[in-house]
Amino acid sequence: MANARFTATLLEGHKGAAFEVPFDPEERWDLPPERLRAGRNGHRVAGVVNGVGFQSAVVPRLRRFWLEIDDDLRKNAKLAIGSSAKVAIHPLKAVVQGDPDAALTLTREICLSLPDTEEKIAWGSPTFRVHGRLFVMFTNNHHGDGRIAIWAAAPSGAQQDLVAADPKHFFVPPYVGVGGWVGIRLDTKLGKGAIAALVEQAYRTIEQKRGSAKKRKR
Repeated sequence: MANARFTATLLEGHKGAAFEVPFDPEERWDLPPERLRAGRNGHRVAGVVNGVGFQSAVVPRLRRFWLEIDDDLRKNAKLAIGSSAKVAIHPLKAVVQGDPDAALTLTREICLSLPDTEEKIAWGSPTFRVHGRLFVMFTNNHHGDGRIAIWAAAPSGAQQDLVAADPKHFFVPPYVGVGGWVGIRLDTKLGKGAIAALVEQAYRTIEQKRGSAKKRKR
């Protein structure tokens, strides 16, 4: 999906500054909106304005579509309310599909937003840990499997349910699959919200096991 380019005027509203986007993102990119936060759906995007790269979201409001611009971007891109700028944006989902660098960036964003997490290279791949315990591993074409994916811890029974329900997105990973972990593809247009929910589930699964181990030692 190519960049969408347009010129717009930065406006101030009760939800903050924004550029009006002159098209419906769902129609333009053939991508449904996803949940961004409580009470708000939209499309996560990456782009450039005044030569400054950014990530943000396009949200609907009053039957129009708005690109949210935060204060940091306004400062870095030297944007003033009422000023006109050339904008280029593309959906983040399109960046992830088939792009291991973008997929890893997405994985880092989700994993490292959780408390007490860290990234560590192990077995030649980025892994993500909470209190030193592995909960997600990123893989790119592992042993030639052709997938950009993460392997994530999962509660009992979740792996079988996910793989049976949607094998396009989910699979049984090698090594850790016998322990109930699930493989989650990042190159099949699975929504960021779904990926984030499964990563958080992996995080909770490992944290609960750590808590149970602590109780047994008492």
